[in-house]
Amino acid sequence: MKKTIFTRGFLLIGMLFAMAPGMLFGGGGSQGAASGGASGSKTYNGIDVSVPQTIRMYLLGDKPKDFDMVYAELNKRFQEKLNVTVSVSFLSWAEHGQKYPLLFSGGEDFDLIFTAAQWAHYETTAAMGGFYALTLDFIQKYAPGIKATVPQVGWDQAAIAGKIYMVPQYQNEFNADVVALRGDIMAKYGYTDMTSLDQLIEFYDKVAADQASTGISPLGNASGGLLYDYFRQNGMAVMPGSMSEFFIYHTQDPSDTKVSYLLDWPLFERYCQAMKTYYERGFWSKDSLASTDQRQDGLLRGTAVSMVWNIGSVKSFVDEANKAHPMWNINMYDLYPNMPKGVKPYINNGMSVNAASRKKERAMMVLDLLYTDKEIHDLALYGIEGMHWKAVGDDQYEKLAKSVDFSPGAYCNWGWNNQNLLRTEYVANPTLVDLKARELEGSWNKNVKPDHLFDGFSFDKSKITSEVAMVESIVAEYYTPLISGMAGDVSAAIRVLRTQLENAGIQRIINEFNTQAAAFVAARK
Repeated sequence: MKKTIFTRGFLLIGMLFAMAPGMLFGGGGSQGAASGGASGSKTYNGIDVSVPQTIRMYLLGDKPKDFDMVYAELNKRFQEKLNVTVSVSFLSWAEHGQKYPLLFSGGEDFDLIFTAAQWAHYETTAAMGGFYALTLDFIQKYAPGIKATVPQVGWDQAAIAGKIYMVPQYQNEFNADVVALRGDIMAKYGYTDMTSLDQLIEFYDKVAADQASTGISPLGNASGGLLYDYFRQNGMAVMPGSMSEFFIYHTQDPSDTKVSYLLDWPLFERYCQAMKTYYERGFWSKDSLASTDQRQDGLLRGTAVSMVWNIGSVKSFVDEANKAHPMWNINMYDLYPNMPKGVKPYINNGMSVNAASRKKERAMMVLDLLYTDKEIHDLALYGIEGMHWKAVGDDQYEKLAKSVDFSPGAYCNWGWNNQNLLRTEYVANPTLVDLKARELEGSWNKNVKPDHLFDGFSFDKSKITSEVAMVESIVAEYYTPLISGMAGDVSAAIRVLRTQLENAGIQRIINEFNTQAAAFVAARK
């Protein structure tokens, strides 16, 4: 299906969707029915919830300042409806790569966890048996609202070897990034717009040349350099389930179903050479690989001129920075304005149940409320009404002063996005950033790229878990420095990386990727 809704809260599609028997939706925002019966029993949707339980959930990123306050309010609703208290822990962006798998191998006691195909451990964790396999009957029984909301394509995308290990989010997100740039520094060097990667590099050169006197770098820390922008410039995308970015495909050409191994891609060495040049010019800090900075930190504290991310996250941080420093005049720019924009699979964000959880049923019921109860969805996304936001009609919201302490989309609530319930931000006096966001959204919606079969592909690593583990173990030492321009002689570094990958069993992974991709294409033709 074509997806044309802006990331993190664009259009509210309406309040009507198929409702399972016994569900209530609307008005006061209650969904499902909790009731007391004889001997103090309590039920929800006909299911006994008399025994109080604590559902433990892991999210990624950093905890917002007012998170505990908001979740204290959420827990009042959960206790009323489900006899449940939800306890949330966070894995920071800097540590989740290492700590996420340890939660499962170490037997951590928890029930729900955020996950995502390709970038947040979905395929790897499913292959190691960490996630509970969800059947549609199980989903229908314990999360009927979710079952009625997520389209079939979402469940198809989540399937690995015929089994579903994730509840996909239901929101159409563009697979495109924007760059935020300080307008005061652009004006200093004579720029009024930024419309290409080449133009951005030219601007970065000028900023870097003055860094010794200004203390401002182009990009702060490396964050893998500009690899994804380079992919987009050349019409490429990373195969879902790929280890790092080792497998890519031509996403702009639906007829091209070849899977390319990154080290054999003709443009890879050229990219690495460019990153080495940019690193030597000072585009990012020399301690980038050891830094715990997130991509927005340099921009927010005034030590970097830019940040790159999805449009929703960028706008949130730009609004924060402009409020604190209005003279910076930060705005957002699309470096590929004429290139058709892709939309991400629903499995780009989602929630999974820990296979070791002893409370799987109640965990799914909690997720059902987060996903389909309007009052709870509003509270988990926007914070406390009257403090962080106020409603404008049924489908809009206005930020209040405390919104900065619990900003929509700025923490990892993305696993239960539901575009049927999302509100559009009301802006009485739109800023230049607001107008630019509308402009970008409008142009992207008019220029959606054709679907490619591989957009919904999911790689099954179960037959090659040892090889995958070996490959992933060498990424930080040999691959990340290379794509960040910090590995010295590029040709030599690529040779070393290639040898290390071959010793780790990359050829078996290449063969398995090609086999699964061919079967995936054949099954859909």
